[in-house]
This record gives sequence, C-alpha cells and structure tokens, in this order.
Amino acid sequence: MSALSATMHVLALRGAEVVANPAEPLESLAGGDGQVLWIDLPDPTPETMGRVAGLFHLHPLAVEDALQRQQRPKAEEYEESLFITTHAARPEGAHGEDMALDEIDIFYGPGFLITAHAGAPPVIDEARRRIILAPHELRGSRGYLLHVILDVVVDSYFPVLDSLDGYIEDLEDTLFTAPSAQTLDRLFAAKRTLLHLRRVAAPQRDMMNLLMRHDTRLIDEPLRAYFRDVYDHLLHITEQIDTHRDLLAGALDIYLSTVSNRLNEVVKVLTVITAVFASLAVISGIYGMNFERPFPPFDWPYGFWAALGIMAASVAVMLALFRRMRWL
Repeated sequence: MSALSATMHVLALRGAEVVANPAEPLESLAGGDGQVLWIDLPDPTPETMGRVAGLFHLHPLAVEDALQRQQRPKAEEYEESLFITTHAARPEGAHGEDMALDEIDIFYGPGFLITAHAGAPPVIDEARRRIILAPHELRGSRGYLLHVILDVVVDSYFPVLDSLDGYIEDLEDTLFTAPSAQTLDRLFAAKRTLLHLRRVAAPQRDMMNLLMRHDTRLIDEPLRAYFRDVYDHLLHITEQIDTHRDLLAGALDIYLSTVSNRLNEVVKVLTVITAVFASLAVISGIYGMNFERPFPPFDWPYGFWAALGIMAASVAVMLALFRRMRWL
C-alpha cells in the first residue's frame, strides 16, 4: 500500500480526536469507518488526482475540472458526491485597491472532503484551525467540514471590501481636492476589482441554495442553519459590492463634473482675453488705416496717446462688463 504523498495533507476526525497526517496508508484511511477525512491537495498532479479519484469514486468530469482550474463558482451533484468550485479572495495593491483570487475545488462525499488548489491559500490554514477548535460533536456531523471551508472562503471577502471601502473614501476626498488623470485610473481600478469580486460572490448564492435543499442527503438537517448563515453573508457581501459600485459611479460623475467646471473656467478666461485683444485689434486697425482721418489727424502730436487712451477705455469697459456678468 502507498504512503501519503509529501504534498498531501490529511486530517482525520475520529470522534473527539483530530489526527493530522496519520501514519496509515491512504488506502486504509479511505476504507475506515467512524471517521471523517479531509484530504488537502496543493498543486495536485494528474497522478495524485487519479489515485484519490479511484479511492473515493470521484466523477471523471469533476476530476477534469479540478485539474484544469479556471472554473467559475458552481456546485454539481453526482450520485455519490458533490463537486464545488469556489474562490477565496485576498486584498492586494499598495492601497488595497486590488485583490487576488484563489480557486478551491472541493469534492465532498460520505466520510470525506477533498480540496484541490494552487499554492497555499490562507483560507486553508484558517479552516484547519477552526476544525481543530470546533466541538467534537459538531465535527462529526455530516456537512460540517464543507461548511467550514465555505464559511472561511466567504469570510475572506470582508477584508477585501474593507480595504476597498477605505480606498474609495480616500478617492472621494481626492476628487474634491486635486482631481487628475491618475485619479480616474484609480477609480476604474476599484470598479474592476468590484466587478471581479461580484463575479465570484454572486454565483455562490445559487450554490448555497443547492446545499440548503432538504433532499441533499450528504448534509445533516441541523447543519442547514449553518449554510443559511453563509448564504446570509453572501447576500450581505453582494449588497456591499453593489453599494460600492454605486459610490464609484457617483464618484465618476463628480470627477467628470469637476473636470468640466475647470474646463469652463479656463474657456471663460480665454474668452475674456480674446475679447479684450479683439477690441484692441479693431481700434489699432482702424487708426492704422493709411488715409486722412478727422481724428486723430496724422499731424496731431497727441494722436498716438489718444489712440492708446481709447484702447485703455475700451478694455476698462469690457472688464467692468465681464465682472458684472460674474465672469471675473
């Protein structure tokens, strides 16, 4: 019989006892009664997945999805097991404006739960900690392991939303004080993060509906209340995402209005300057005509100064008019 793989982590729940990586071969563990196994497979190879699939009678289509990854959140029910794809989230970026998603594929059946994922998502360690600390009466319930995994995955969305909440507040302050093209880039980055988060959070509500159904024999009736609690968290998360998206839409309107107002102010100033110089051009053009005129005549010694005075008076009149119109 084959020993446990070096990359395989096994947690055996045997009543009040929790055994990490037991010494028995996996084949012996798979056939053991009176225990619940959690087998965690980081970066599983096709050989490892094939071995586990043969021992626990996993459906080939589910195994193929787990190996390919890049799956949307879903729950599929087979004759002897459930296959669930979910995504945990982690805040990223210098200001928490971005996030990373960790896909976790779950096989759940009588007496076992198998997780497959890339790398070492933090939610796996958190789930292991919660299971060890849970009352042993609860640990032995059908569906409790599955509930813990899904619960820590859903809980991982809250830090991302908290980071985005602070990021959006800072963004709104910047929009009122010093809006710039970089502000617009930051705004779209936050909107993109919220869109990705909603794409993984919203489908999981339908997944929870499947798990809360009364005809699902793999989950004990008292545990359905725990899954309803996870469902409520998902509703709260999607509502928060929609609220943040509305805030960003309002922030975008504020940015566009601010930029438009600044542009209007610039155009107004340029209009005033253009009008003033246009009047000067008209006066200088008239008095620069090359023919005799009654005023000021060419031989009048004060003609130049008189033309300058007329120009200055016209400028003063126009500035007074613009000030009265509140353009200045």
